[in-house]
Amino acid sequence: MRAPSFPALPTWPAALCPGIVAAVVITVCDALLGDVGLLPLYAVCPALTACCASPRRVAICGAFAMLLCAAVAGYDDLLFTRRGTVALTSVFLVSVASAVAAHARVQQERRAAQQRRISEFVQGVILAPVPGDTGPAAIAASYLSAAEDARIGGDFYEVVPVRGGVRLLIGDVQGKGLNAVRTASVTLSAFRLSAHDATDLDGVAFSISCALHRRGVEEQFVTAVLAELDEAGRLTLLSFGHPPPLIVRADGTHELAHPPSPAMPFGLSWLDPDPPEPRHVDLAHGDRVLLYTDGLAEARNTEDAFYPLVQRVALLRGASLDDCLVQLRHDVHEHTGAGVDDDSALMLLEYRPSPEPVAPEGRPRLPVQQDDDHRHGPYGRSCAICSVRDCPLTRDGRA
Repeated sequence: MRAPSFPALPTWPAALCPGIVAAVVITVCDALLGDVGLLPLYAVCPALTACCASPRRVAICGAFAMLLCAAVAGYDDLLFTRRGTVALTSVFLVSVASAVAAHARVQQERRAAQQRRISEFVQGVILAPVPGDTGPAAIAASYLSAAEDARIGGDFYEVVPVRGGVRLLIGDVQGKGLNAVRTASVTLSAFRLSAHDATDLDGVAFSISCALHRRGVEEQFVTAVLAELDEAGRLTLLSFGHPPPLIVRADGTHELAHPPSPAMPFGLSWLDPDPPEPRHVDLAHGDRVLLYTDGLAEARNTEDAFYPLVQRVALLRGASLDDCLVQLRHDVHEHTGAGVDDDSALMLLEYRPSPEPVAPEGRPRLPVQQDDDHRHGPYGRSCAICSVRDCPLTRDGRA
């Protein structure tokens, strides 16, 4: 994830330009119009400079404006009169006030930049960059916050490469703010820990549900889709009250992968403890899958019409996955006309089978119960169930 760039203060010539231009214009107008009382207008010069320059440059511009004001007052024989004195005093006082305001603005910009850097760091911890190539799939991801200058929110995604395939998670926390970020962090941590060890997606879902209840975040629920793609191209989906993924076939067809039996969102399992029924989709080479949050599905235009995702499926057929997401974001912005009012996360994956042999029956070679010769672990401890791909702790290097 690329760090955002923030605008720096204007360079020396540009920073002084507003005040100097104003001072020159006032001088020319006074020379052309004669004695019409333009001297107090020189106070505008440092005020204009304070909008985009440092306190030091504001003070220089104020001194320059006072010098021109005194020169024009002397030319008009007003230097030691009441009008001249009032004009010079006004320019001086406005210069001091502008320098103070510029100092406060610079300090505020520095604090804001520091907060953005901290926010970007936190975002990198919560939403780590997804691996672009996980073996059976190429993956691209995109996150957009509805809050201006925000970098974190309640939407999240994660990809965990495992031996024999890859497991994915995308979700949306109910609510906003720091509580939503905390709930998202708990959910992601539970997924990262359980994705390698759980025998199936039901086990991953159970670990996430337990983690949320242990951390006491029952007041917030999480909609999510758990997915598993093996080397044979079999995609398994579990839906927890989340929008259905969009399957984009290489042959030109597409479909929404509605779950046969969705479950309650995480955090609300006490309302209906039955697990969801998995949806299985067989992918061919070049087929793509878009996983998204409701920030995309519920984006509305000025006429309160939802974004027609299915009708925009052509945007997902480009050569580059990242470019497809960029075009999709741009199209959503064009549809809404005023940006988005909700966070949104996107993941686009393309099935690319590897030439390596596939496990029997096309299922992932994980997680499986290992015998004593294949168990591994530090300090003599063994992992009876493990799906870490290319784990360096395997005794004989066998998968």
